[in-house]
Amino acid sequence: MFPSHKRFFRVDRRDLAYLKFIIEAYEGLAILSTVEKEGHVISITSPSCLAAEIDLLLAALSREVVMTETTPPPLTGPLSDLSHGERERARGCATEGGDCHA
Repeated sequence: MFPSHKRFFRVDRRDLAYLKFIIEAYEGLAILSTVEKEGHVISITSPSCLAAEIDLLLAALSREVVMTETTPPPLTGPLSDLSHGERERARGCATEGGDCHA
């Protein structure tokens, strides 16, 4: 498994399908997931070694869609009692060293 990087954005719910379609059309570049039930916060997870490519794509998309980078929303429910490190691992934020090109 390659190290990954997760970023969070606040977006208009009406733009979700378009964003998901465009981002996932670049197969293997990134995965878009909704984080809040209301659908206003999304996460975009990509391999760390492709950070430059996803940055270019997000810059292009931000000219079409309002995307405001934000912090991860607070956890609720059973994960809220975990330590900070355990929460990060549960969110998929923690990564280990590695190289996508190895």
